[in-house]
Amino acid sequence: MRNCIRKALLVVIAFTLMFGALIPNGLTIAASAPKRGGTMVVGISTDPGTLNGAISGSFFDKIVASNVFSMLIRLDRDMEPVPDLAKEWSVSQDGLTYTFHLVSGAKWHDGKPVTSEDVKFTVEDVIMKLHPRAGTYSQFISKVDTPDPHTVVFRLKKPFGALMNGLGYDFFILPKHIYSGTDIKNHPSNVRPIGSGPFKFREWLRGSHITLERNPDYFRKELPYLDRLVFRVIPDASSRTMALEAGDIDYLAYLALPSSAVPRLKAGKNMTVTQDGLESLASVLMLTFNLDRDVLKDARVRQAIAHAIDRQYLVDYADYGLGRPATGPISSLTTWAYEPNVRKYEYNQKLAEKLLDEANYKPGPDGVRLTLRLIADTAVELNRKSAEIIKEQLRQVGIKVDLQLAERGVMLDRVYTKRDYDMHVHGFSTGSDPAIDVARLYVSSNIRPVSFTNGSGYSNPIVDELFQKGEASTKPADRARYYREAQKILVSDLPIIHLVEYGTTAAWNSHFHGLHEWSAYSYYIFWDAWRD
Repeated sequence: MRNCIRKALLVVIAFTLMFGALIPNGLTIAASAPKRGGTMVVGISTDPGTLNGAISGSFFDKIVASNVFSMLIRLDRDMEPVPDLAKEWSVSQDGLTYTFHLVSGAKWHDGKPVTSEDVKFTVEDVIMKLHPRAGTYSQFISKVDTPDPHTVVFRLKKPFGALMNGLGYDFFILPKHIYSGTDIKNHPSNVRPIGSGPFKFREWLRGSHITLERNPDYFRKELPYLDRLVFRVIPDASSRTMALEAGDIDYLAYLALPSSAVPRLKAGKNMTVTQDGLESLASVLMLTFNLDRDVLKDARVRQAIAHAIDRQYLVDYADYGLGRPATGPISSLTTWAYEPNVRKYEYNQKLAEKLLDEANYKPGPDGVRLTLRLIADTAVELNRKSAEIIKEQLRQVGIKVDLQLAERGVMLDRVYTKRDYDMHVHGFSTGSDPAIDVARLYVSSNIRPVSFTNGSGYSNPIVDELFQKGEASTKPADRARYYREAQKILVSDLPIIHLVEYGTTAAWNSHFHGLHEWSAYSYYIFWDAWRD
């Protein structure tokens, strides 16, 4: 039915464009035809860590990589799959075999053809070994078969209800002939990528900009409309906003758009501000504990910290009223899996002090009970402001916070590789599917030195089992039941304090069109954009 409606709409649009000249004066057409040419400048707060999207889950990496690389499928605004490299697909009745048929004529940017062998290599040698969610995917994917150059067959060990969501989120297809037999994590092409997507890499001047150019051989011949994309690095949040208002950049989204600027941008002229096209995010700001630290192994200390933090204050003064206090690891926007009936940690300084007393952390002569290090990304306004507020609120109950604001790469290395931290403030998307975006932070199999994995070092066999059942089930009601139970345990165990369901917003110069129209990941996708 949905395809029929879409086809009907396309027919209407075609007739409108064909006979537009016959429309009398005084009537208007809903939208003009896209124009070719021009440049769109996207503001980002920091350099990416890599341009290889198949080994990263980071917004700053994907916002560039998504325009260089193709995927098998993409996800529309309803999180339903739409074609990309795969033009059509089928799923076996038992849910164990997924067959994809690739488009003809897709080429890598060096001119070599894209084949099923590239997909097999990417899945088996890259995603299932090096991606932050490799622990999840490798539990379910047995192997990938390639019966011919244009057919890809996924063989699963057991049903995986979130596979299509994963394919439309993480599986950027890499060229086998470039990466095979190499050190993939440190390959030179990670900073000079060769993809098959709508834009080709041109240059990366660190600290300044990344430039992509239109791929004239893109397999969707009508796209992209723009001649080039430029990702301009502007570390200071207020400077990014002023650059957007002045027309020096054209687009800001999500972590690059400071919440403090949203009210002003909404009131401005020639500016589009929306939360549409960000349906995949449903993001939660979290305070992660390093459970390797003896002081933080004591649940009473973690509970005291939870009671010492005023979440509504964070909403009002760090997220500027755009979000709401969080209650657990799954956002309330993910309605089918959200569990509201979890343990609550109300803001109560007296209770926090009592718990610290019970844990034998009494105040010294200077009023300090203990000192903890808190690390956050200095380039993300929400993270930085939240960390500053948390520092002050914990001071009021006798916890001295050594606030360490770091450049993103340093922060990730400290937290996930070296585990040299006590507490960490960061936002995480939880909205695509709990099997993909939530489980990675809590399952014990994902305790490993890779960014955006189980950074707390939390391990609970019951939680592991619940996530495994939720991933394996194909019935939404059963999946929801497992995830709801897992939320109750996680909020009680408290390896992470879930602070704020923060508002995710994008803003752009209204001279640009085609943005945020069809994808749940619109903040990664710019090949439909065009300028009037």
